[in-house]
Amino acid sequence: MWNDLRVVLQSLDRSHSKEMYVDSPDRQQRPSLAEERQQLTQTRIRRAAMQVVARRGFDATVDEIAEVSGVSPRTIFRHYATHDRLIAATVRDLFEACGLPRNVDTLGSSIEGSPQMSHDVDLFIEGIALTWHTRSASIFGAAFWDIYSPGNDASEVFREVHALRRDYRVRGVSHLVDLIWQKAGGTGQPPERLVMAFALNLSVFATQALTVDFERTPSQIGSLTADILKMLVWRAVREQCSAEGESGPTLEHA
Repeated sequence: MWNDLRVVLQSLDRSHSKEMYVDSPDRQQRPSLAEERQQLTQTRIRRAAMQVVARRGFDATVDEIAEVSGVSPRTIFRHYATHDRLIAATVRDLFEACGLPRNVDTLGSSIEGSPQMSHDVDLFIEGIALTWHTRSASIFGAAFWDIYSPGNDASEVFREVHALRRDYRVRGVSHLVDLIWQKAGGTGQPPERLVMAFALNLSVFATQALTVDFERTPSQIGSLTADILKMLVWRAVREQCSAEGESGPTLEHA
């Protein structure tokens, strides 16, 4: 689990190095020494926050993050106004580490690092399922429960986190199923039950339940959920073709 998270954190380092240049009007202009130090400090804070939040959930304290990052709590509060704002920013980092864009409005046609859609729909579904369950198992950790079930006394910031998570889920699953549906030969909007099947099988709930209760590995969970989703996709396409009096997919997709 932590090996996977370390890979994600290394990727975070590389992306932040690029950010120093992207924000500048002149991409060749190097940031000042003070700007570089500030960026490095923030990267250390974000790396540490992801590790601590994955281990402790929203109970992670600024002092714990400061200890892991080697940055003082006072310095952390120069970058984040409150503890809740720090946690909220970390949740965004966790989503980004899973390959999702930092801004939900830029949710595009694919998840970064996931298989690209090709003519082989089955292979695409297998790759997506494996990628999702591997990343959700290695990245979210204990933060899963806090992100997905905020208490009634949750602060406004944490309610924003919950809204962000729901927005990612609804948009992401709908977009993914629509893409697969069209590539599989479906027409119009995919059946709602198919969307719900993807939402259930590609969820952190599924990852957690099968990992904790049934001691399955992320790769085993990915394989199982992919088989279920492939069966449901081709069944739905065949049913639509049958209703329209057309021939459906071949038996290899039964």
